[in-house]
Formats: sequence, structure tokens, C-alpha cells
Amino acid sequence: MKIVDFLIVGGSAAGTTAAETIRTNLSDSSITIISDENYEQYSRVLLPHYIRGKVAREQVFLKKSEWYQERKIELVKGVKAEGLDTGGKKVGLSNDEEYHFGKLLIAIGADVIKWSVPGSDKTKVLYMRTIEDGDEIVKVASQSKKAIVIGGGFIGLEFASCFRMNGVSDVTVLVLEPYFWSGKLDNKSSRVLVSTLEKNGVKVLTNEEVDHFDYSNNQSKAVTKSGKVFPFDAVGVGIGIKSDLSWLEGSGVKINRGVLTNEYLQTNVADIYAAGDCAEFYDVIFERQHIVGNWANATSQGLAVGKTMGGVKTVFETASSYSINFFDGSCSFIGVTDEKFADEVVSRGSVENGKMTRIFVKTMGGVMRVVGATVINSVADVSPLTMVVKSKVDVSKYKGKLIDLSFDLKELHS
Repeated sequence: MKIVDFLIVGGSAAGTTAAETIRTNLSDSSITIISDENYEQYSRVLLPHYIRGKVAREQVFLKKSEWYQERKIELVKGVKAEGLDTGGKKVGLSNDEEYHFGKLLIAIGADVIKWSVPGSDKTKVLYMRTIEDGDEIVKVASQSKKAIVIGGGFIGLEFASCFRMNGVSDVTVLVLEPYFWSGKLDNKSSRVLVSTLEKNGVKVLTNEEVDHFDYSNNQSKAVTKSGKVFPFDAVGVGIGIKSDLSWLEGSGVKINRGVLTNEYLQTNVADIYAAGDCAEFYDVIFERQHIVGNWANATSQGLAVGKTMGGVKTVFETASSYSINFFDGSCSFIGVTDEKFADEVVSRGSVENGKMTRIFVKTMGGVMRVVGATVINSVADVSPLTMVVKSKVDVSKYKGKLIDLSFDLKELHS
């Protein structure tokens, strides 16, 4: 058995940032990171840029082995956690080793949800999560003329863009729902987004679900339940992510959709913490449990929990946001964009002018606040809306002006 002061399970944004923060505050404590990947930390944010040829592969990597050595951080690669004994403060690993810890951080991130239909085992289904995924997309796309994308959302947008920019001439996105990203956008916002895709040679078909793959006549084809047939050379899938928390079963650590924590990212078990995509944390801005699965959030949580684990108790507080650019368009999500959480949703823009912003308003503690926003093709709205979500200011006197495009959103802070 190995003994370590700080054991971190997960070597990406949250885990590595936490390790660095702990080391900054504690020069002599022992720190070990357990990573199920075979690489030092790399950026999932830069992965699509590598696939599109905007950055070199080596630029995706953020840390070299020397970085860990200089900071006396042990990195154990290609190994998974398989069990947690909270009473004995021990974690068992897939390489049959066992670590005894003083404090534990669960920062395992999330894995792609795998997709399968009859015949899918005979083709290479592409995902976009790891550096190996990126390598495979570059290889397959360079040899392809026709591609289909399964699922909407951020990864669907990334696949459409990456396929087209790698020379795939025919790209079709198949969406099960009545319109693209119906779980997060309204119909008008979706139409603005789809219009940008269509202008760049991407077809979007809704109410379509693949029934099976057909490989007759030496051609690969996807056949939908409506009977449509789509020949393809490549298939990209983005239907969501999910953390594998099975190794925590029976440990006593509370789990809901993710590992439950308080505002300090502490679990219900002493000396055990969680951060990043796997953490369902108490959000002090929105006063509820919340999961945010993006790189910026994971990094911010790693910083906060690293301080707390190192002895400087720190509340995690941020207005989470995530943005991507696709072709000549952009898409941003800020704060909580759940219509059931908000009291009202105010829309700015139109399909005709190619921009649409939705502002989610809720009265909390007697104050009318902006709690979230979705912003399509209107970059100027992102910064002021992010600031007003974080500041929790009363916007009641401006509520009637939000719909007016001539109203400068920066005035919300005045």
C-alpha cells in the first residue's frame, strides 16, 4: 500500500489545477494524481482546433512530464480507481495497487455516452472526447466525402465544422427532436443556428432516428426509422456525457446525478471532495445543486477546492459559461438556462437578422435577477450578461427594455 497526503483521481482540468494549487500552498506534502489516460494533461477545448488544423497536435498538450517532476507531483497514468474504502481512507486501483490518503479529490470528469444501433459494430463510430478520438477523426475525415452526425448540441456543431473543414463535402446532421437542440434552445434560436450551418454546407434533418446500418452493394448506409437512406464514409456521434461513479457504490459518498458536494466542494464524508464534470455542487449564485460540464468550470473548481484542501477554506462561486465558434457563427450558454427554473424568458433579436439572445429572469430573495442566457451569433451580449448573472443585481427597472436591441446590456450594471 502506498501512502499519500493528497490523492486526486482524475488528471484533467479540475484534478491538475487542484494539484498545482495544493502544491503552491503546501511545499512538502505528497500529492498523487491517478489518470485513466496515458498522457499528461491536455486541453479538451483545443481538441476541435487540432482536428480543424488550427493548432498542431503538440499544442493541445498543456503539461510535460517535467512539470510534474519539478512540482513533486506523482502522475500515475493509464489506471482507473476501482473502489473506495472511506473508513480506511483507501482507494483501490485497476493495477492492483492501493493508496491510503489523507485527503481525496474525485475529479474523474465524464465519458461520452456510447451509441449503438444494429450494424454499428461494423463501422468506426467517431466520438470527440480524447486525444485518440481527435487523431481518429483527422484520419477518417481526410478519407471521407460523406459524413453523418448523430445528435445536436455542442459536439454536433463541432463535428459538423470539423468534417467540413477536413474536406468532407457532404455533411448531414440527424436530430431525433423536432428541431436542433430543442432541449436547450427555443425554435427561433435553433433556426438562427441552423441557418448558419446551412450557409456553410451542412444539412440538418429533424425528427430522424437511425434504425440500422446497411452495407449492401459495397456501400455503407444509415437507414432511418422513417425510411430515408444516407450513404456515409464517416459517422460522428455527440449524444452526451456521463460520469462513471460505479466505483463509489457502497462507499457512503452521496451521489445523485453526480457526486454531491456543498459550496466548498466537500462531500458528506470528511476529507473527501469532488470537482469538475462529476461534481453536483451547491451553487451559491443560484442557490441550488448544479452540475456544469465544461473546461472553464472544471478549472475554476480545481482552483477553489485546491485552496480548501490545502487549508484555505474557499467557497466555489462562479457564473458558469461556455461558448464555441462554428464557421462564421457562435453559440454561448451562461448560468442556468432552464425554463423551469426561471420565472420568465425574454428574447432579443430575430431569425431575420441572424441573431438571437434569450435572457432567463427569476426573482430570488425579493430581487429580480438574470440567472442565465443563451446567445446565438451575438458575441457582444456575452460579456455583459455574464457579469450581470454573477453580480446578482436587481434588473427589475430594465425588464421592459431587455427585448429592445437598441438597449445596451452594459446598463444592467449601472
